[in-house]
Amino acid sequence: MSKVFTKRKSARLCVLVLGLLGAAITADAVEVKGLYEIELVARSQSAEDRLQAIKQAMYAVLSRVLVAEDISKIPAVQQALVSAQNYVKQSQFSLISADEQPDNEARLIRVQFDEDQLMQVMRDSHVGIWSEIRPETLVWLVVDEDGVRQFYNADAMPEVESALAFAAKIKGIPMIYPMLDLEEQQKISVSEVLSADSRNLLAVSARYEVTSVMAGRIAKKGGCWQGEWAFYFDGKIKQWNSECLPLKAAAVAGAEGAYQVLSNYYGVKPSANQ
Repeated sequence: MSKVFTKRKSARLCVLVLGLLGAAITADAVEVKGLYEIELVARSQSAEDRLQAIKQAMYAVLSRVLVAEDISKIPAVQQALVSAQNYVKQSQFSLISADEQPDNEARLIRVQFDEDQLMQVMRDSHVGIWSEIRPETLVWLVVDEDGVRQFYNADAMPEVESALAFAAKIKGIPMIYPMLDLEEQQKISVSEVLSADSRNLLAVSARYEVTSVMAGRIAKKGGCWQGEWAFYFDGKIKQWNSECLPLKAAAVAGAEGAYQVLSNYYGVKPSANQ
C-alpha cells in the first residue's frame, strides 16, 4: 500500500492515496461545515409546531451523518427523536417572504444541535457515523427541458443551481461540476453522460482527480422532474431512477444515492467493546 499526499489551494485537507492491487484510489477531501444545523419551515411559532420542526430537523441532520439504508429503523434514532429538544444547542425563528410561503403563521426556524451529545448517543448504540471530512464528487448533469437536452450551466439555469446547492447541503455531499471548456466539449457529448459505455466519461473526468463521479439526467415532465442517475466509485457503478418530483426533491434523490454509497465506504461503526 502506497501513501501519497496531495495539496491544493483553498486550504483543502491533505488525504492519503491508497493503492490496492495496483489500482490507486485518490481522495481529495474537504471539510463539510454545518452538518449539525439546518433551516426549515415551521407551521407557526407555537410550542407544538416548534417541537415538530425540531424533530424534523434532527431527522434531516442524522440522515446526513449516519450510515444506514433507513435511519428511521434505528432504535437510538427513534429514542433521540422522542426527546429531540434536549439536543438543541440553539434555535431561532425568522420571517418568510410572502412569495415563498403565503401562510402568515409559517416561519423559518434554524436549529443547531449539540454534536458531541448527539453523536455520543449514536456511538454508544454502535451506529455508524460519517465524519465531516468528505471527498468531492464530480457531477455531470444533463438537463432535459422542452425537448432540449443540454449540459447543466449554473449561469443559465439559476433554479437548477439552487436545487443542486440545496441537495448538496441537505445530504452533506461536496459536489463539483465540470468546466465544460472547449477541450471537454470536443471530447464528450450529452448523449454519453448516461451511456452504457462509461469509458469516455471516466476518461474525461480523470483531470479532476476525484474518487467519485456521478452522471445524471433530469427531465421536466409537466410540473415535475424525473431523474436518472449513475454513480461511479471504487471500480463499481450504482444506477437508479427517481420518480417525477419537484426540482429540489429530484436533486436530493441524486444526492441521496451518492450519500448511500460514500457513507457506507467511509463511515465508521464503533466496535462493540468501545
